[in-house]
Amino acid sequence: MTPHVTVCEASVTQLSLDQCETLLCPSRLDALSRITHPQAQAASLTGDLLLCAAVRHVRPDTAFPLVRAARPSGQPYLPDLPNLHLSISHSGDRVVCAVADAPVGIDLELPRPVRPGLAARWFDAAEQALIARDLSTFFDLWMVKEAVLKETGCGLAHGLREVSVALDPVPHLTRPVFGQLHAIARVRLSCGHHAMLSVPGTVSPAVTVLSPHITNFL
Repeated sequence: MTPHVTVCEASVTQLSLDQCETLLCPSRLDALSRITHPQAQAASLTGDLLLCAAVRHVRPDTAFPLVRAARPSGQPYLPDLPNLHLSISHSGDRVVCAVADAPVGIDLELPRPVRPGLAARWFDAAEQALIARDLSTFFDLWMVKEAVLKETGCGLAHGLREVSVALDPVPHLTRPVFGQLHAIARVRLSCGHHAMLSVPGTVSPAVTVLSPHITNFL
């Protein structure tokens, strides 16, 4: 059976928390208010608003404000929609949110300088050789790794080396992760960049990408 994933994307919003009171529950608004860095708060808020847009698309009868919580692993979830899985990522001025009826992980990494030694610390020999030939592959590899770990709920520090990635002919895992298989999809965004998506199993997901105007549903 083919997993279906809806991905919403947008630039970081400049809306205030007060403008979003009808969409987000008080506990989530309080959590956002405690993020002191303005850009980080704006990116997190944008992720929540994209989640609202995605939920409205796949579950149009859902009541708002949307209640969001976090599992002990840190994975976000919706207590009122326990069968709907979600994942959010942001990089620079872009934010993406994925929702699906199966576990899902998404990661976005816009190009930027790579710290020396990072690949040697977290990537295996084959991945390091690929990066040595083409430095731009670093973030493709990283996005696949992080998407898989978001899907499974594993922390980055304990899991990056467990995820072994190849990019030819398409991004895929070269071995199971903690005994499980995962299918990878490259998601093309309207800004010209792409994100990486992970779902359980071996069947590539069918992905719908939406670019909602956030202010339209306030």
